Amino acid sequence: MNDPRAFGQAGEGQDPGLCATCVNARIVTSHKGSRFLLCRVSAGDPRFPKYPARPGRECEAYQPPAD
Repeated sequence: MNDPRAFGQAGEGQDPGLCATCVNARIVTSHKGSRFLLCRVSAGDPRFPKYPARPGRECEAYQPPAD
């Protein structure tokens, strides 16, 4: 599952904020099973951290889903 909207619902323990609904967010799972939210914008823009601090309450790169 790679839907950031599900992040935080499975016991991650911290509110993901805007990242939960951002189309630029992707869930990354480590080999130990830990899950992190990756900001895809960070790959092309160094102003954005690869793994943003949570909860994100405002972000210039935020894009809501198209639905």
